[in-house]
Amino acid sequence: MKTKNLIQMNANVIKITNLKKGDVIKILKKEYGDTYKTCYGVVIDLLNTGDESFIQILKYETSYNSINAEIKTFAGSQDLDIFPATIEEVSEHMENTIKSIEDSIKEDKENLHKKIEGCNKAREFVSGEMSKKLSVVSFEEFTQDEFECKKELQNEKIKKLQDSNDF
Repeated sequence: MKTKNLIQMNANVIKITNLKKGDVIKILKKEYGDTYKTCYGVVIDLLNTGDESFIQILKYETSYNSINAEIKTFAGSQDLDIFPATIEEVSEHMENTIKSIEDSIKEDKENLHKKIEGCNKAREFVSGEMSKKLSVVSFEEFTQDEFECKKELQNEKIKKLQDSNDF
């Protein structure tokens, strides 16, 4: 993209910009009063009917945690404040917003996982599967000697496990 300024005799400054498809641009969008918002875009098409010309731009507008993209078509006769931009400049401008969106996506994934888990547990409860799991109780009756014997075996197993895990 080439930008040239021509100064006429009556001190008007005219900006002539040669655009081509794929040019990365900065757009100044007038907001309230004398403030401007910076947006970035890429030229996606240049149209010419013979009488009029048009520029189609894929424009990216950022806010704290969102990036809105839209295709805008501007008439050649329309005043448009555009300037050349670099990918590095666009990256720097959008970096915080992209990070915020990624953090929000991570949080949303965690919340979705919790909802799916809760829903599955609720289905299990409603279907009666949870009750079946909880109501099946197993027990055995032992004499005192059998109990002491099983307890001794269990203690030996625990001791072997502890000995094998000593470092």
